[in-house]
Amino acid sequence: MWRTAVHASALLVPVASEITSKSVVTVALTAVTVLYVLSEAVRLRGGQVPLMTWFTMRMRNDSEGARFIVSPLCLAVGIILSLALFPADIAYASISVVAVGDPAAYYAGERFGRVTVRGKTLEGFAAGLVASFLIASLWVSPSLSLVGSLSGMLLELAGILNDNLTVPIGAGSMMLLVSII
Repeated sequence: MWRTAVHASALLVPVASEITSKSVVTVALTAVTVLYVLSEAVRLRGGQVPLMTWFTMRMRNDSEGARFIVSPLCLAVGIILSLALFPADIAYASISVVAVGDPAAYYAGERFGRVTVRGKTLEGFAAGLVASFLIASLWVSPSLSLVGSLSGMLLELAGILNDNLTVPIGAGSMMLLVSII
């Protein structure tokens, strides 16, 4: 549940960027990311940073407790790079793909998943594709949204590196490439 809430909160990034600017949001996210890395270093040495350690421990899965919990860092870096590398509309759409597609894939896969590929389900893939397509379409054309959503969800299905990082960068890269061609 905590991971889903963090993913969904990424949808606030495009809104905050439109209210302020991409650069203001990028600086703020970078500052929070640095604080997260420092709090993880303190936690791994047996200490605690109020609120940050509490939050981190709710974000972890069972296998991450004694290690650096990398998923929130990857999500933040994926969002920061999307804001830095892509035009606003593509950045916002790529952030939408990771914010909505990943949790939708997880829930649908857990509930309805029957056909598995590398530990993921095709039913989850389909749900993530539809959900991310609908939300990304708020920022880019339906054709670009389909390209980004399909690219992002294929990366999520493949499980290459951490999908919190690869999904927004892959989705944004493919949308940018298609928009140039």
